[in-house]
Amino acid sequence: MSPLAFFKSLEGDPARSDKREGTDYILQPEHCNLVFDPGIRGLDQIRAAPGDLAGPIKIARQQTSFCNLFCMFAITRPVEGPIFPRCHKWPGESFVLFTHTQEFLSRVAAAAKHRGLKVEGRLVEYYDESNYSGEVGRFRKPASFSYQSEYRIALAPGAQEAFPFQVGDLSDITSEVFPLAVADGVLKFRPEHLEAAGLRWD
Repeated sequence: MSPLAFFKSLEGDPARSDKREGTDYILQPEHCNLVFDPGIRGLDQIRAAPGDLAGPIKIARQQTSFCNLFCMFAITRPVEGPIFPRCHKWPGESFVLFTHTQEFLSRVAAAAKHRGLKVEGRLVEYYDESNYSGEVGRFRKPASFSYQSEYRIALAPGAQEAFPFQVGDLSDITSEVFPLAVADGVLKFRPEHLEAAGLRWD
């Protein structure tokens, strides 16, 4: 599990690099009307109107970055087209399918509790970086990454380098390793596949 700061400083990897990782809040210029009060006699307040700002204000606390992440691709609805479209960059060339996701998450939670660590797992929410103002945190990313449909697990307190988090043998709830190129032939998530299996999607 890589530290969150790793993805912030990563360069040359468009699928994983994100300089906004670790940001707690974003304020767009049109949503700001700043007043700086130096609190010194004789010095006036300094006002900054939205037009005075070169870009959004980003607020980050160190505690948000103090975690290690495990990132996965989540299929949350029937897939109409290619599962891993070639028009996008993907973080790797192969994949493993978790065949029992709830059991996997239960084992992660048990392993974290055994080691006295705090763990949180959630689907990532995506925001329009051109106009979004609000909370970001560990589970929001710009919409340019939305194709990744990410589910991430955050472990805290974090280590400053890659952290080998031992969960145990997962061979009973995982597939074999497949190359991304064969995903559409191996994974059956099209609407007709779900219908044939007697599954409904609402």
